[in-house]
Amino acid sequence: MNKHAQQAANRFDTWADTFGEDRLSPWFQFYQTLALSKLDLEAGGGYLDVGCGTGWSVRQAAARLTSSVVAGIDISPKMVDKAKKLSATSPRVEFHVTNSESIPYPNETFRWVLCTCSFHHYENPVRSLQEIKRVMRPGGRLVLIDVARDVFFPIWLQDRFRRYLEKSHVRYYTTREMEALLRATEMKQLGEIDTIRKIKDHGKLFTGLMIIVCEK
Repeated sequence: MNKHAQQAANRFDTWADTFGEDRLSPWFQFYQTLALSKLDLEAGGGYLDVGCGTGWSVRQAAARLTSSVVAGIDISPKMVDKAKKLSATSPRVEFHVTNSESIPYPNETFRWVLCTCSFHHYENPVRSLQEIKRVMRPGGRLVLIDVARDVFFPIWLQDRFRRYLEKSHVRYYTTREMEALLRATEMKQLGEIDTIRKIKDHGKLFTGLMIIVCEK
């Protein structure tokens, strides 16, 4: 594990004890629910959450996918440990400690992939997208939600501060930058990028997000 990956693991290890229970948990769960609504899970096929945290979305997907691989990966060992404990009654669910550049599954394993609010921590975003694409089936769908610095000025300010103060933070991308990253990996973007701009949103003071749906 390189220095940046270790910093990211340490940052989320310290959050693991309260993650899923603190005041921001309703915010994360609301937007993961929104992301899941863009996946036709009832059609079947494997599911992967990249940056799964304590595995909330994985458990939601497992309830709707009865015969497919349902998995989550996260760079934080403590997040994954908590995810496993919370998922003890879901025997088909799998979790792995790894980063987005090294997904421990064969090519074309998953039909559905979710990545919510972790992309700004990825040190090599093109490599991460290429790895996500590798494990997707042809025609598979990725829903990516992340903070966008061109959606809301307070988010632009947060990005400037976090680049200096938060060691695991790489950058918040603009919508145009994200489109360029997708073109670099030849992912097919479905429609325009949706954006969300809110104040006092599910326990969070400022929300500036982009929602991207892609196919392989």
